[in-house]
Amino acid sequence: MPRIRFFLSRLVICGFALGGLALVGCTTDSDLQQLNQNQFTLRGMIANDRQEIDSLQAQVRALKEQVSEISHGGGGGAGGEQLSSVNDRLNKLDAQVSGLQAGMSAAPAGATEAPGAPGVAVASVPSAPAATAPAATAAVSEAQPTWPQELDQEIDAAQSSHEPGVKGYRDGLAAMKDGKYPLAISKFTELAHHYPKSPLVTPAEYFTANALYESGKYDQAILQFNDAVMRDPKGKYASQALLREAQAFMKLNDSIDARLTLQKLLADHADSPEAPTATALMKSLSG
Repeated sequence: MPRIRFFLSRLVICGFALGGLALVGCTTDSDLQQLNQNQFTLRGMIANDRQEIDSLQAQVRALKEQVSEISHGGGGGAGGEQLSSVNDRLNKLDAQVSGLQAGMSAAPAGATEAPGAPGVAVASVPSAPAATAPAATAAVSEAQPTWPQELDQEIDAAQSSHEPGVKGYRDGLAAMKDGKYPLAISKFTELAHHYPKSPLVTPAEYFTANALYESGKYDQAILQFNDAVMRDPKGKYASQALLREAQAFMKLNDSIDARLTLQKLLADHADSPEAPTATALMKSLSG
């Protein structure tokens, strides 16, 4: 966990430095680019470690069930040796989970915990005041999400798919369709854990991020949108993910990161259907 503490420290220091520069109007593009790079790196690390914790906790649950089965079958002889071996593995996994959680929660001053994600620290960086002009509010409200239409397309495509984990993926899409966002997140997360190389993981991450967004968990949605973009930077959902990530930053009144994310969208996906909306949001934030 030293790598996360290092980047958290760097990020908080950069944040305070940029906050001071912004007060006197001297923030440079290179400063903002460095801050953006540090933040994206940190978010990726946090997301990876959170997934590792989830995976380890799933293993712990499985081992506890195994312990229960062995105990009910009698603990003598070979069963006793098996029980001892399982308990040893269980203790080691518990130690690994505790170590990861301790490292993620040991953030320096200026870091806050993401809502709904105990133990996941997210750096708190001074941001510019939220845009309050009517144009900004109108631009946000007019930028309707496209995921419901994309969801219907994925549901149709999944009916004939034979990819690994497709049943769980279908269940997640159905839950998403019904507005059962926690269930959808659970199904998509299980898919990513059990079939990490499945091509269904990328759209699952995108829909997970949208489920988190619709649940008001904007910090976690930002991490998940970023994961989806990093997994497939030129893919089907990359531009949509960047636009929604920018909107999530705006929900958190973080106009600096919103602008940086929109700039990335326009730089990498200038011809995408999301580009005009991104341009309008950029203008509203500048105003």
